[in-house]
Amino acid sequence: MNQQQNKITKGVDSTLIIIFLLILAIGLTAIFSVTYKEGDPVLQSFFAFKADYSKQLYYAITAMIIGLFILLTDSKFFPATANLWYAVGLLLLLLVFPFHSSVKGTESIIRIGSAFQFQPAEFCKITVALALAKYLSNPNLDFSKPKSQLIAAAITLVPAVLTILQKETGLALVFFAFFLVMFREGLPSIYIIVGFAAATLVVATLLLDKDLLAIILTIIAGLVVFFNLNKIKEIGDFC
Repeated sequence: MNQQQNKITKGVDSTLIIIFLLILAIGLTAIFSVTYKEGDPVLQSFFAFKADYSKQLYYAITAMIIGLFILLTDSKFFPATANLWYAVGLLLLLLVFPFHSSVKGTESIIRIGSAFQFQPAEFCKITVALALAKYLSNPNLDFSKPKSQLIAAAITLVPAVLTILQKETGLALVFFAFFLVMFREGLPSIYIIVGFAAATLVVATLLLDKDLLAIILTIIAGLVVFFNLNKIKEIGDFC
């Protein structure tokens, strides 16, 4: 019995679990304090699956059951099925287009019944992490080759593009965070710099006036040229 228990709890960070439970309790308390209607029976309303805090409680219980399932599952199961999970994630993202429900300006949610809503992009973050981890952990992989880098980028960018098409730009940015993992594996830093610059430019176009943005970009370009005058002169002399 003790051996079985040690096998289940091996590698489990008890501190992290305690923090998770505390955050969960704080979240439930906050939702309850905002949405509770005076006069409703507290205990019954928590289990009625009608109020927001009741739904959140059931979601939390479901998450803990899934977490227990993961602990009890052989660790080899996830690398072996990573590509399958990735395919399922992409399929769910594609199903959003014909079956989506418009909720608060987003078109990335599939409504099941009257009470349950499912956002495939959230699930796809997990499947992308599994698929990318499996690909990068291949002992025969040479990540210095452009082909390997393009495959890893495609694993990340395909769901990101589908998410953007569903008007979930903020959620799509999470997928771009996987490029930091690729950078750790040897992706040239120029890709990170260009990607960050492009993302900054997109955000700037949304927040700043076009004339002001043009002035700022002109100043930046001038500074880049100023600090690289010597290199420019060397190139001119060489030519």
